[in-house]
Amino acid sequence: MSPPWRKGPRVAPSWALLILALLTGCPIAENYSDADGPRYSGDYRPVDAVPAAPPASLTVVTFNLAFAEHVTEAITALSRSPLVEADVILMQEMDAPSVDRIAKELGLAYVYYPASVQVDDDDFGNAILSRWPISADRKINLPHDDPYHQQHRAAVVGTLDIQGTPVQVVSVHNATPIVGLGGRLDQAETIINAVDGAEPLQVIAGDFNTSDPGSLTQTVKLFSGRGFQWASGGVGDTVDSAIGGLPLDSVFTRGLSPVDRGVDRRPAGSDHHPVWVRFAWPP
Repeated sequence: MSPPWRKGPRVAPSWALLILALLTGCPIAENYSDADGPRYSGDYRPVDAVPAAPPASLTVVTFNLAFAEHVTEAITALSRSPLVEADVILMQEMDAPSVDRIAKELGLAYVYYPASVQVDDDDFGNAILSRWPISADRKINLPHDDPYHQQHRAAVVGTLDIQGTPVQVVSVHNATPIVGLGGRLDQAETIINAVDGAEPLQVIAGDFNTSDPGSLTQTVKLFSGRGFQWASGGVGDTVDSAIGGLPLDSVFTRGLSPVDRGVDRRPAGSDHHPVWVRFAWPP
C-alpha cells in the first residue's frame, strides 16, 4: 500500500507549452505520465468478506463523481439499492483521499491512479473499488492530451479474483470532445489493445465523453468490432447538462452476459448519474 497521499513525479511542461499557456491564457496541466504511478491502494473489506459460495450475480457500477467534490452524497447514493449491491465500482474524476474515504465507509478494496493535477492542486484520475480481492492492477496511459491545457488521460485496469475466476475490469475517462472523435476513438482502441487477450472475462466502463453527434454510435461500433457487447445499451442519458441530457457513460463487456441494467437518477453529488449493470454468474 502506498504511503497516504504521497504524490509521484510530475511532468514539467516544456518551454513551448509555457509560451502557449501565456499566449492563450490557458493553464497547462501537470501530468503523471509514469506508467507505474503514483498509485494508491487499500483494503477495508471485512475479514470474512469473501463468501464460501460463488455469487448469484455480478454487479458493476460506473460513476463519475465530478471532481470528487461531494463525497458524502456519493456515499449515500452508493449505499442505496440497487447500487448497494455492486461488486465493483469504477469511478472517475477522483482524488486519493476521496477514494479512500468511500472505500472505507463501504468496506471495499481499492486501487487508484491519478492521471493529472487540477488547477486547485487536487489529483484527477480513476479508481476501482471492489468487494472481491484485486489481484493485479496497472495504469494505461492514453494518447491525445487536451490541446489547450495538455491534460493527460489514463485508464485503470484491475483483475478481480472471484472465487478463483479472474475478471478484468477497466475504469475509463476519455478526453472531452475538444480532442475530436478520432482522438477519443483512438483512446478507446488503445485500451482495448492493452487488455486484448489478457482475460476471457472483461468489463470496460466509464465516462467516454460521447456528447457530440455520432460519437456514441462510433464508440459502440468500435467495441462491437473487437468482440465487446454494449452491456449498458438502452439505459438512456447519464448526464444532466445545460443543453439537456447526454449519454456519456457506458459499460462494455466480453465473456459476461448482462441480465439487467439501469441509471440511478436520484441525487448523487455529481452531474453524472451512476450506471449499473448486473451480469449472470457463474459466467
